[in-house]
Amino acid sequence: MIDIVKVLREQHPDLGPYVIALRPASGLIAPDDPGALAEEVRDWVLTEAPSAVLSLRPVTYALFPGWPEETRILEVVSFAEAAELARFATRWTH
Repeated sequence: MIDIVKVLREQHPDLGPYVIALRPASGLIAPDDPGALAEEVRDWVLTEAPSAVLSLRPVTYALFPGWPEETRILEVVSFAEAAELARFATRWTH
């Protein structure tokens, strides 16, 4: 399996070094707005990880070696500091 964060960094260096890709069924995205965090997550981010920025990014990769490349749109959260990424991942990912 590919390292999606490595691919994200290579294809979108503007994200910086502290990024996390969200799973589509994570529940962290607002159900009525795919470009926004869910309300509970957004409220938490305001105080615990204020540099967090959600973006939708196209990423081209092969799921497995030898498979054809595909472009998918990923929900990505970037952070200015490693500590904020760590807090977010600890609180919101499983």
